[in-house]
Amino acid sequence: MVDSGGTLPVSLTAYKDWLYVLNAGGSGNISGFAIGQDGSLSPLAGSTQPVSNGGVGAAPGLAQVAFNSDGSALVVTEKTTNLLDTYQVLDGLASAPVTHPSEGATPFGFAFDRHNHAIVSEASGSVSSYQIEGSEFSVISSAVGTTQVAACWIVLSKNGKFAYTTNAGSGSISSYRIAADGSLALLDATAGLTGPGSSPLDMAFSNNGSYLYALASGAHTITIFQIAADGSLSDLGAVDVPAGVVGLAAR
Repeated sequence: MVDSGGTLPVSLTAYKDWLYVLNAGGSGNISGFAIGQDGSLSPLAGSTQPVSNGGVGAAPGLAQVAFNSDGSALVVTEKTTNLLDTYQVLDGLASAPVTHPSEGATPFGFAFDRHNHAIVSEASGSVSSYQIEGSEFSVISSAVGTTQVAACWIVLSKNGKFAYTTNAGSGSISSYRIAADGSLALLDATAGLTGPGSSPLDMAFSNNGSYLYALASGAHTITIFQIAADGSLSDLGAVDVPAGVVGLAAR
């Protein structure tokens, strides 16, 4: 067991031999570790950095940390401040944060495609995309609405052409088409349904990219969808899981 470098760790991200944790307790921070060949973790000296508050006061509703696709930057979403924090990464060490206003209110989950396009869900009911590479940051698509309630976590198809966000307040999954330049278009507001009051949260794709699994915390189920070439989803049924399950991974 290794100390996380803060309190209340809520999110992890890894790139090659580096791992960073987002600590949402106290004033909030990120902290980095080197991953050994045996999977052991060693703290990276000088890697701990604050979030937008500069280490002063309470943590601002932190949601997720992730490396971009080439490991040149880290990103943190702040729900209560409507900010994205970016950190340039050199030799595994994160710089001080640079803050950017979110295009939609309450930025939450996000994922990167292979071209450093960050696709970010916003709990206000929208999805935005950004180009984030090293110290560079620019908006591509601004707050493209889901027409649903409470967009939470987001995943990208294996081919990078589609994004899917769970809508916890609607019991649905919305799909988006991702263009080559990272711009977004709503494909289907209700591409998948998990049922009223089901509160879908986390999602994961199978290793071959053919199946999408959606965890519905309100219904205590995982719904299985098959993805077609056009990005549409077919419901293959659901399996029960214990109450209290909040995350999942798939192989």
